Amino acid sequence: MQKVLITGASIGIGRQTAIKFAEHGAQIVINYRNAEEDARETLRLVEKSGGKGYLVQADISNELEADRLVNTAAECLGGLDVLINNAGVTKFIPFEELDAATAEVWDFLYKSNVESMFFCCRAASKIMNKQNGGSIVNLASVAGMLPAGSSIPYSVSKAAIIHLTKCLANVLAPTIRVNSIAPGTIQNTRWNASNPAFDPEKYQARAVGLPLQRLGTPEDIAAAAYFLASDEASFITGANLPIDGGVNIK
Repeated sequence: MQKVLITGASIGIGRQTAIKFAEHGAQIVINYRNAEEDARETLRLVEKSGGKGYLVQADISNELEADRLVNTAAECLGGLDVLINNAGVTKFIPFEELDAATAEVWDFLYKSNVESMFFCCRAASKIMNKQNGGSIVNLASVAGMLPAGSSIPYSVSKAAIIHLTKCLANVLAPTIRVNSIAPGTIQNTRWNASNPAFDPEKYQARAVGLPLQRLGTPEDIAAAAYFLASDEASFITGANLPIDGGVNIK
């Protein structure tokens, strides 16, 4: 039975990833920052799907909170086999509006998206090394591979996650595998709820420009995360897997 910690698991990709692991009988710590009601719904769905879940609140952009989360998860689960670093935030700023990308925005996105992952990986590695094994999967974005996304600071933070993954994969091998996933345009999430310029029809129309002619789903990302964390991916580390309908090849 896998012992799994998923950050930002209250909604969207994090929730669906928790359900995916639950379908395989995993024990899962569901982390959330503010959305306790949503996290409880994830817990309900995890247990309905055959897993066992625990809720742990933490703001992992804070170093001490990240350490507390990982150590609490290991206590709840009796160890830690898998860390899914899913939590992330954005600011919607058109690329050309350079003055809007203030120091405050850069600091917020870098701490929330990059430093938080490093803190969680560092804490998890100490536990996994004692167990002599483990797997970490970091959620990046195709925005970290292409000049695209919700803002320049967001895009750069996701590029940093991809490189962080490679650095950690090198340092933590051979005991711990570290990989990343780069989702493309994903439907059925709340990601765009804070974007005042969001147009559902235009968003759906993006499928026309993709080689696979459809948008992604949280289930697509969850399946990739489960695979990379599993023994079937035992010879994969330091990889970044685009799940984007082929946009990265255009």
